[in-house]
Amino acid sequence: MKECGILVPIVTPCRPSGELDMEGLRQVCQDMLSAGCHSLFVGSSTGRGPWLSREERVKICQAVVAQVDGKVPVVAGCISLGLDDMIENAQAMKAAGAQAAVVTAPVYFKYSQAELARIFLDFADASPLPVMLYDIPDFAGIKMSQEIILELARHENIIGFKDSTDDFPRFQALLAALQARSDFYLLQGKERWLADSLRQGASGFVVSMTHLDPLLFSTLYQAARSGNVEQADVLQAAISRVMVLVAQMFSRRPETSTLFHFLNQVLRLRGVCENIVLEQDGECPAWLVETAAQAREICAAAIPAR
Repeated sequence: MKECGILVPIVTPCRPSGELDMEGLRQVCQDMLSAGCHSLFVGSSTGRGPWLSREERVKICQAVVAQVDGKVPVVAGCISLGLDDMIENAQAMKAAGAQAAVVTAPVYFKYSQAELARIFLDFADASPLPVMLYDIPDFAGIKMSQEIILELARHENIIGFKDSTDDFPRFQALLAALQARSDFYLLQGKERWLADSLRQGASGFVVSMTHLDPLLFSTLYQAARSGNVEQADVLQAAISRVMVLVAQMFSRRPETSTLFHFLNQVLRLRGVCENIVLEQDGECPAWLVETAAQAREICAAAIPAR
């Protein structure tokens, strides 16, 4: 498996009206770089990519590429409703400086596995960027089969796969099937499986909660890679406690804006950026402010000496 490390799906700082906050974006990038993260992902679901116009995504990508200045790779979400628009997104992101295109199944319509494979193969044929596939059934409405994933992994322009299904047995099966592929990235997309995935040979991980404390996630990665099982397990336990809070908050408020409010409160507490929520997201409930503070405390306590 090819090494990737921590690929961060960065948030998109903005004004409540939607105007991009470019200084806040630079601060988010620097926060991740300072903690030792290995690459940045613009236009992700965490970054509200599907909501943004292509022009906004181009502007974000250009700013992030300029900020990292070649220190780490930048990959870009090219998610859309149809193939032509996905390809045009990839062309725009290449021009903006991205080094790979990330795509999910096109949303809105229902597809068979064979139809989905055809869409991805056609995209990979046409994309001017190497392609990373992203399986996230909660948003895309379909879970890719293991057989289709392995078929697609043979395409010369498909370089990786991010698994956000929470199906760890399938992830293990993919690890076993792809372990000899030194040219392919297999990335874990669920926080509770990070330590186990890294120990078993995953290329790295892509999780939104890295924003809570990038040093915590970076330290977990290093501990797992160096074979420090005890430290990795302690840090994973802290992350898992945070994820219990996250599950509880989504049970209470299932809207996607709950994630944006939660991350917004944490980023404010950490002094990274001022705002990532939009007017339509409404006011942040007091209990969610408290949940964010509790999550921040758990993360801070996991690495007391900084």
